[in-house]
Amino acid sequence: MHVIFFGLKRAYHGALRVTRRGLVRLGLTAARFDLLYIVQKAGQMMTQRELRSALGVSGPTVSRMLGSLEERGLVHREVSDLDRRERNVMLTNAGRRCVRKAARSLIHTGHVQLAVDAALCADRWHNPTASRTANCACDGILRRLRRAFGDIATFSYPFTDGDEEMELHHRDRLRSLIEREGG
Repeated sequence: MHVIFFGLKRAYHGALRVTRRGLVRLGLTAARFDLLYIVQKAGQMMTQRELRSALGVSGPTVSRMLGSLEERGLVHREVSDLDRRERNVMLTNAGRRCVRKAARSLIHTGHVQLAVDAALCADRWHNPTASRTANCACDGILRRLRRAFGDIATFSYPFTDGDEEMELHHRDRLRSLIEREGG
């Protein structure tokens, strides 16, 4: 194996460890959260074909994921009126609640962003400009690697899932907590 491939694999597993505990409490995996989040961002409904494209995975993979989410009552599928070969995927009320809870826990609290900032900019994680620069540089490298290795996923997470003011509020809150604890 190549050093970069090994490093990417280890970083991937580390990223999963950061989010796993919060997702497991909701009965989700990272892949299932991504699927639910994408449907929610699309306005509560997508076709299976659109999901396959957004996630960059095969049709059978999306079908299996949807089957397990449907069993849990988080999504509902129905045949499209426009094309009988296509199935529309919708979040159920339970699915909307679940994805909101997960997003609130992982994204809106700023915990995941803080973990990324601390990893990419350890000595200046509290500096919004330095953190943003490090995030953009890392994202650029990852995008080039994804393109070079034929990644077909069309969905990209935004850096923040809200406005800049909310992000700065969370950073200030986390910084004050750490300072109070003597860190």
